[in-house]
Amino acid sequence: MTDGATILTELRSGTTPERLAEKFDMRKQTVAAMLDHLVHQGLVKKIDCSSGCKSCMMGTPCAGSGSGREKLYIVDEKNE
Repeated sequence: MTDGATILTELRSGTTPERLAEKFDMRKQTVAAMLDHLVHQGLVKKIDCSSGCKSCMMGTPCAGSGSGREKLYIVDEKNE
């Protein structure tokens, strides 16, 4: 079973939720639940990408640029 520390490491390297599901052979819903738990703990921030990259705090060099995804998760280093 994949733990939260592994998920955090993968997120730091720019791995997307979709790629996490593939890499660890998990359902997307399971990955989403794990990410929601990490958000609740304050370890991860969920960024809404539906408004476009120009208004995003991450700017254009993020893992979600141009992918059409609506959510991006980043590690909140100050709360880790």
